[in-house]
Amino acid sequence: MTETEKEQRRYALAISGGVCEVCGRPLRDGQPQGAHRIGNTKANRAKYGDMVIDHPFNVGYTCSLKCNAALDISRNPAECIKLCKKIYTREALKYEVKK
Repeated sequence: MTETEKEQRRYALAISGGVCEVCGRPLRDGQPQGAHRIGNTKANRAKYGDMVIDHPFNVGYTCSLKCNAALDISRNPAECIKLCKKIYTREALKYEVKK
């Protein structure tokens, strides 16, 4: 696991509140895993870019493979666009000039 992946998972775990983002079950009751909302595939990296795929907003914590699959929005273009907008809006703040 790369440092970027570790950081993604730490962020996702911190904001999850210790519960699965899909079913709300405590993560300790299952096999917790970091789940990409837009799947980490070559095709998605080509389409959306590394910044989106590797962004902490693209990772959530789930309790099982079933919930991991349910978190995947890759086949829903409207949801992907909403997430990309959220990511780009956040990233743009880093470049704003403060007056």
